[in-house]
Amino acid sequence: IAKENLKKWLTDLKTQAEVLTPAKANGLWTYRNFDGRDIPHNFQNSRLPPKGLFLESLRALFEWKFPGGSLEVRPLPAMDGLRVIFGLRPCDARALKILESIFARDYPDVFYLRNLSRTLLLGQACRVQCEGSFCSEMGIDSQDSTDFDIFFREVPQGYLARAVTARGNALVERRDLFEESSAEEWNLAQSKPRGSREQPLFDLERVKAGVAKSFPDENFWKRFSAKCINCGICTYLCPTCHCFDLCDLQMPGQGMRFRCWDSCAFADFTKMAVHNPREEKWRRYRQRVSHKFHFFYQNFQAIACVGCGRCVGHCPVNLDLRQVLLEAAR
Repeated sequence: IAKENLKKWLTDLKTQAEVLTPAKANGLWTYRNFDGRDIPHNFQNSRLPPKGLFLESLRALFEWKFPGGSLEVRPLPAMDGLRVIFGLRPCDARALKILESIFARDYPDVFYLRNLSRTLLLGQACRVQCEGSFCSEMGIDSQDSTDFDIFFREVPQGYLARAVTARGNALVERRDLFEESSAEEWNLAQSKPRGSREQPLFDLERVKAGVAKSFPDENFWKRFSAKCINCGICTYLCPTCHCFDLCDLQMPGQGMRFRCWDSCAFADFTKMAVHNPREEKWRRYRQRVSHKFHFFYQNFQAIACVGCGRCVGHCPVNLDLRQVLLEAAR
């Protein structure tokens, strides 16, 4: 599809759905409603992960009132309507699949699953290695993915598109805009992201074994967590972190229950009435790393990290998760 036709296609989609594309706001990459302009080149991951479009940072669940002394409870509807997100990167799409394994398992989360089912994911191959990222070490292919409805590779004359799902196939039926391409063209459009490493930082199997082995080593976790300030930015910017808290907003005669993101970095995260099992900082950091690279794998046969690098690039004290994993893998 030519670049001008891509804009026309996305503009036409706006008559049927909400269309989000990469955009810069206050110097940071994010996803905004498509404004008809050219799709930016070489954009990197959004600062906030797209998980917030599916698992909202603040979500009202229901409200209650006491008219005439009787209790009335009214559920609040989930978001509705078709949505299209263009330009998602393979790491973030894999993160959505990881979250789906949680929210569709024993206790289905209707809000997350409804957001997922109403959204068409249009991915794009990476042209630049993101700051702090280690996605290839986590098994993410920056040039190909089946976690989307359609996957795009940029070429000089426009984009090559490969429909992955039936919903994706339905979107590319516009033969006045899309043209047939060959497998050879698709293969030639694969490129190595600028700034990518020649050799992997670590072996993932050694990391998994090393994290499990290091769990009882108190000194190991104290050494790496010493400069952590428990701000929680690593969890809020992580595309796979999914912990939330339930809170009530109470007013005279009425109220509302809502859920909001929580963080295992916070001192009161596991605090109970008479005990806090992770009062020390090093225990909380150990739990975070061990959950992603050991416990989650035991439960779901997947690692709860996609190597996007957000926690590395935006930590205010430069606590580099890659160094922890390297040390554990030795």
